[in-house]
Amino acid sequence: MRLFLFAAAAYLTCVSAALAADKTVHDKEHGFSLTYPEQWASETAFDNTIRLKIKSGEGGLTCRVSENPYDPTAPDNPPDVRAFMEEDWKVSNWQTIVGVAYQSAAFRQDRLAHFPDGYPVRIAEMDFHYADENVSFYGHSRIALTLRSSHYGFVNCGVVGDNSEEVERKWAPLADEAGKVVGSFMLDAD
Repeated sequence: MRLFLFAAAAYLTCVSAALAADKTVHDKEHGFSLTYPEQWASETAFDNTIRLKIKSGEGGLTCRVSENPYDPTAPDNPPDVRAFMEEDWKVSNWQTIVGVAYQSAAFRQDRLAHFPDGYPVRIAEMDFHYADENVSFYGHSRIALTLRSSHYGFVNCGVVGDNSEEVERKWAPLADEAGKVVGSFMLDAD
């Protein structure tokens, strides 16, 4: 019996330590939550659209959370956002919503997932190139995006490099960690 109690205590200690290694942020003002490793650096109120930026370390993953109001009555906005996410979604929507910010962006592995409350979220991977008059870089990221009736949001976790080969080398060991962070994203219900 003592051995059982010792084993149970050791298990609970390990579970507590594992849970303590992650930090969950719930931004009530902007209506989202995200869980990430506690040792990662974070910045809030990064700009008017990026609400949280976290970094795993130099040369590692950088994740950004964006959240903004959504007007279902605006022209070109789908009024039934749930049906749009679950039934009417096209891979080309990634380009319209996210890819437009990049010189070039290609999306793959698009899939439908659901938050614990059953609400739909789209998840995909993106290869991209960004360039302006000051900088040029390549990157790869995993993204989760959802629309609610009053707001929309996404998390984008990725790596960047000088060329696609460097990005591929950097991404391989970080893909699982990116998946965990992206999978933890929650946009609050309306």
